[in-house]
Amino acid sequence: MHNQTSDMAPKGGLNRRVPALDGLRGLAILAVFAYHYGNGGNQSSIAAVRAVSKVLGVGWSGVDLFFVLSGFLITGILLDTSQDSEYYKKFYVRRVLRIFPIYYLAAGIVCGLGVAYGVHWKAGHLFFLIYCGYPAAVMWPALVQLSPLIRITHLWSLSVEEQFYMVWPWAIRRLASKRNIMYLCLAMFVAAIACRIAFVVLVNPVWAYVFLPCRMDTLAVGAAISVALRGSGAEKVRGWASPTLLCTMVSFVMICAVRRTVDHNDAAIATVGYSLSALACGALLVLSLGPLSKALSWSPLQVFGRYSYGLYLYHFPLSALLEPLKPWLIRQSHLTALGSIAYVISCLAINLLVAAVSFHYIESPILKLKARYRYDREVNLNAAERAPSVSRTNGVSSDVGARKQAIGDHAAV
Repeated sequence: MHNQTSDMAPKGGLNRRVPALDGLRGLAILAVFAYHYGNGGNQSSIAAVRAVSKVLGVGWSGVDLFFVLSGFLITGILLDTSQDSEYYKKFYVRRVLRIFPIYYLAAGIVCGLGVAYGVHWKAGHLFFLIYCGYPAAVMWPALVQLSPLIRITHLWSLSVEEQFYMVWPWAIRRLASKRNIMYLCLAMFVAAIACRIAFVVLVNPVWAYVFLPCRMDTLAVGAAISVALRGSGAEKVRGWASPTLLCTMVSFVMICAVRRTVDHNDAAIATVGYSLSALACGALLVLSLGPLSKALSWSPLQVFGRYSYGLYLYHFPLSALLEPLKPWLIRQSHLTALGSIAYVISCLAINLLVAAVSFHYIESPILKLKARYRYDREVNLNAAERAPSVSRTNGVSSDVGARKQAIGDHAAV
């Protein structure tokens, strides 16, 4: 859930910043936040509260949106830099600069709090330091059953993404052609469904939720869209986006209604439902580059998108510390619903403040180091900007800056 540059593929194969993708990322983190902070009214005697809780209970799908975005943006970066002289080195160094600093900072803080709370850390917890905490925690549940005040289960999605980053650059470089990459994406989509069915039927639905082979269809959808928008099929993809979003959402709602649950561990949701969610998120991504661009470029959404990596990393551990605030607010307001709303809003503001401080004072200074590892095409465009006489001769002085490649990561999940 880290922020790659919010890019798309305009003419010429170069990337440009797309504010709507920041907004889409903001939508994703708000869904996840609502799932962890606002999904507590299932047993309420008030029908409206139960209904809202059901809606917020689908907030787990915000992670699917993050995965689709990651597949889309990372694949775009890799396609546009596949001929770079230091393809692997630059990709991984830039990823490390974006991901590692606050991840290990947060890990250190959680470790220190655990010691203060009397948690006995085990050698198995070292898996979390190499992004293998999942599936390790599924095999050894005691790794995450530590204390009510230590919450680290949300790190499963970061494990999935980092494991994906380890193999995807090699796959893109090896396959070379966009057709082959599309075939691989299709194979990944089908294989993910098969893996989930096997784990749900034979093992445990938790595996279907947190294991990379079971979730790679969401990443594959984003990757396939990135390839398609760089090819002759771009218009077809845009044309199919709206009906795909409608059909997948209706199908997902029907499954939830029939199963009478929105729990991601439900057998139907954990198999077919995840793929429907992936396709819906992919369609939403395509629409964010077209008819929904203005709505998703709304500045508050962009703010949440900008700080989404920190928000994702900090929000769940902070929930343990902020929980005592809820009964106090309910007592002060004398209404459970009003106090609960005040609690969610207050926690959102606190989390946003923490993420903003983290971004501006920790992440941003480190991100400046990426300038030392600029991709060749980015360097070439910078050189073109500094040569106005040549640019004017070629008639491109007016748009070199607009076409400048925003390769790499700005602040995101």
